[in-house]
Amino acid sequence: MKAFRFVFCLLMLCASVLCACTRQKSALVETNAPRHFKELKTIEGLLESDPELALDSVKALKEKAQQTRFTDADGNELRLREVQAQYKNRCLTEDSPDLSPVITFYDSLAALFPNDADLQYLLANTYYYKGVQLAFANDDVNAFTHYLKAMQVMRQREDWSATPYAPRFVALTYTRLSEILYRYGLADAALETCRKADSYYDSDNDHAAMMRFEAAIHQSKKDYDKALALFQEAEELVTTGSGAMELSLGAKLFDLQQYDSAVPHLEQAYLTGDRFARVDAASKLAEIYRDKGMDEEELHYTRSYVENSMLETRMSAKKMEIEYLYAEAQNAPTEEAENETNNAPWLIWILVLVAVIAFMAFIIVLNRKRISHIENKIVSIEQKHEQENAVKDQELEQMSQQLNATREQLEYAGKVDFDEAWKAFIESAIVQKIKRSMEGKDIMIKSVGAYQNLKLKEMDYIGLVQEANRCFPDFSSRFLKQYPDLNIADLRHCCLGLLGMNDAEIAVLEGISYSGANRRTNKILSSMSTGENLELAMITYLRNVF
Repeated sequence: MKAFRFVFCLLMLCASVLCACTRQKSALVETNAPRHFKELKTIEGLLESDPELALDSVKALKEKAQQTRFTDADGNELRLREVQAQYKNRCLTEDSPDLSPVITFYDSLAALFPNDADLQYLLANTYYYKGVQLAFANDDVNAFTHYLKAMQVMRQREDWSATPYAPRFVALTYTRLSEILYRYGLADAALETCRKADSYYDSDNDHAAMMRFEAAIHQSKKDYDKALALFQEAEELVTTGSGAMELSLGAKLFDLQQYDSAVPHLEQAYLTGDRFARVDAASKLAEIYRDKGMDEEELHYTRSYVENSMLETRMSAKKMEIEYLYAEAQNAPTEEAENETNNAPWLIWILVLVAVIAFMAFIIVLNRKRISHIENKIVSIEQKHEQENAVKDQELEQMSQQLNATREQLEYAGKVDFDEAWKAFIESAIVQKIKRSMEGKDIMIKSVGAYQNLKLKEMDYIGLVQEANRCFPDFSSRFLKQYPDLNIADLRHCCLGLLGMNDAEIAVLEGISYSGANRRTNKILSSMSTGENLELAMITYLRNVF
């Protein structure tokens, strides 16, 4: 009986080895997809040459799929081609097919056919376009993970001569990685991947685009000379206009203390540049306007700089995850393509035994290893997050102290005569103009919508705030400094309240609903910690301060 069992097991092992040695080398051949293999190959070519026709072909093939059941190979590839066609035609939406089941299918198939180059290339494409979908949903960490997996699949094989679009696909994958690394401030890693992407491109347009991207990275590192050189080199290769180099030009003029010449370039960079360009331009503009004594402009750009710094702090957790994933991918050894199975019988037996032992070991330690890895990763990320937050908090505290010191220098030493100042304010031309516009109009809550023509213009708001600052020196900056929860719109609302306007009248002048005006009034009174109406609260404030 024991001998029979031994012989039976031996025969089963031999049968398994025979199947492994005789199975086909390729999974995606026409015999596995007899109906639509050629059509899908045609769509693959059209995706590069004519994306619109490719999308039409996908739609036509989907109609066939509704009439005749597709094989798994056909169905999964069609789903991938549909997402590719939508992306290339700029019509990718949240309702586009989810590629997660396609990844599962190709990943399982690739394990059985590791030497099938077409299959591996499809798997890499699926990872890439799943990353595109995740990026579209603003999930940068998971998108970055899928781009890395796509690149890992491509690096496992060195010979892609039979796949004509592989070099450009590798270039695009490196480009997406570089964009995410740059977005999260990992400039050195972004430079490395940017240069790798450029090495795979072959057109002047692509080379020029990568030069401009590399210049933007150097610009974020404040290496303006290098950035300008790259921008100019890209412009000589493919002309697109000099808009991208506005920050570098403004920064060079700023360093030369040619502030008046620097301002137009810096303001243009602030308006049209990316996040790093906006932060850099805002810091320089705030310094220029502080030297010029232009308080409102300085406050605007200083607040923008602080807000962007706080945004960077909020992004720090994702930044550390992406940095960890990139470092892990860089340190991982490159997997070489598996060699063809050796026909020596002793090697086959060893491989079978090793596979059985490995499978049993995998079942035993899988969950324990996975949990341990996740716990270590979480602890590492939390530690880095705490350290970086401490540094950012210290920087923000220093900036806040500097801002307060600057404001204190600008405050007036003495008090003004309140009665004279109040009389000058009430009798000013802008106040009289606003009051005349409301004379003879009994505006109630339900009648707000009937006076749309009374809405104040932007210049009227500016004139009203300027008049308040003239009569009560530095009123606006003092008020916003004392109540940091309030903004410019709230300040304008307070100035209208000073005129004795109720919420219904203010709603008409601001062109908003009564409920909106009432909410803003309550917000201001809450910040000022007073239960009085807005007019009395503001008069009390002015008497106490001035």
